[in-house]
Amino acid sequence: MSDLAVEQEGADVVLTFSYPDRQMNGDPLRDLASIEIYRAVDPSPALVTTRPPARGAAHGPAPAGDQAPGSGARREAANVRLAEAAFYREGKRVDALPVAAIAERTRGATVVYRDPLAPLFAGGKLPASLAYSVVSVRRSGERSPLSNIVAFSPAVPPGPPIIVRVTAEQGRVCLEWIPPEKDVIGQPSAIGGYRIYRRALPEEEYDEPLNAEPFRGTDFVDTAPPPGAALVYTVRATLPGKPKIEGVPADEAGVDNRDLFPPAAPARLDVLPETGAVRLIWDPVAAPDLAGYVVYRADTEGGTPARLTQKPITDTFFLDTTVQPRRRYRYTVVAVDAAGNASPPSPEAIAETL
Repeated sequence: MSDLAVEQEGADVVLTFSYPDRQMNGDPLRDLASIEIYRAVDPSPALVTTRPPARGAAHGPAPAGDQAPGSGARREAANVRLAEAAFYREGKRVDALPVAAIAERTRGATVVYRDPLAPLFAGGKLPASLAYSVVSVRRSGERSPLSNIVAFSPAVPPGPPIIVRVTAEQGRVCLEWIPPEKDVIGQPSAIGGYRIYRRALPEEEYDEPLNAEPFRGTDFVDTAPPPGAALVYTVRATLPGKPKIEGVPADEAGVDNRDLFPPAAPARLDVLPETGAVRLIWDPVAAPDLAGYVVYRADTEGGTPARLTQKPITDTFFLDTTVQPRRRYRYTVVAVDAAGNASPPSPEAIAETL
């Protein structure tokens, strides 16, 4: 393997490399037993500026006087042994993945392995540099050469923000939080922005963040929360210029996003007495979840309004044919949404039947 790549995501180092499916001679590798992950903490400069040469690679000219047959192969083998010995002296095996674990971490032809940095934070000081390499092992115990050695400088993720308010409003949820003052090892932390995560109960895992790019403020409006669900939110801070390095998530904050917000009342109601009936016409209500309208009528000045339409009607007119002649009636109309929330009544309209 010679394509090992390393980057930091949050408090993990993510290693990616090609699945080892070939032997050195190009034949298929059918007896892979495991892949070993090695890490060197604060490696020496010489270790990370060179890498073990691949067996079979081309070499420079032989030193003067060394023209014996096979001398190039001997030098190559010696260089491989020296480079690998140097890395093994400084590096330690952090994991050995059996075939089943390799399969779980394989995406297409690429193996993805996450090495948590949390154990290295325990001392209160992050190493200045880390170096990684991987080795494949056959069932016979034969080991491949070390992969390319990749070194990088890890960064300390920020600590958790503090969510101070989560408020459900009609069609949206508003969040506010306090920035983290320190990073995960207790030092002052610079903040590049925030990512906001949401899950709906009873789901246990968060989806992708609501904002693809880090958000710079400390308040956020979720404009598309799923209605009628109990929602849980968390917030993670990112480092400046390193959006993939997210800090510790804030303690979760939940909110009940059931629709408790009624639509507006019809703004105007007109009544037109007819022979044996009263016709009602009202202004429509603009509400995305409007279910319809309910008509009420009171028979006397002090009477309690009675419901005329048992189910909401979607028209903005209604013909009341149950009136008595020469009577005085008071009408109101109420808008109802899909969740059953009822608006205040419309302005009252009075009709005197013929």
